Amino acid sequence: MRIPFSWGASLAVWLAASLVFTIAAIPQNAPVNASATDDESKIAGTWRGDSVCVEKGTSCHDEIAVYRIAAIPGKRGYLTVTGGKVVGGKEIVMGSGEWRYDRGVITLKIDGDKIEGTFILPDKTVLRRITLKKSE
Repeated sequence: MRIPFSWGASLAVWLAASLVFTIAAIPQNAPVNASATDDESKIAGTWRGDSVCVEKGTSCHDEIAVYRIAAIPGKRGYLTVTGGKVVGGKEIVMGSGEWRYDRGVITLKIDGDKIEGTFILPDKTVLRRITLKKSE
């Protein structure tokens, strides 16, 4: 499972996007099979690595990223993902959300008051195109 998302974006958008992933980007009534449970056990744990800014000269700062992923007891096919970063040697939690594991990749691009992206299956099939506009 890959969650390509820049920590330079706002936490509020990350949390809102996690709801979009659950509601809009997952096929309705998708079956959850035994292999999903096996995959959940493989992905559960603490993942650490680099979150490097691509666009230099912006307010973005390179960070050490930490993702804590855990199965949700009694909710087969769902995981809790908590994302954070390390600052001054201490881990700071940036947000947490419930995710449904179905082996797809969601990529979102934020441009002002719009979010556009895709949900791509492992065979590279684009299952969904996501176009959102902020409404206040």
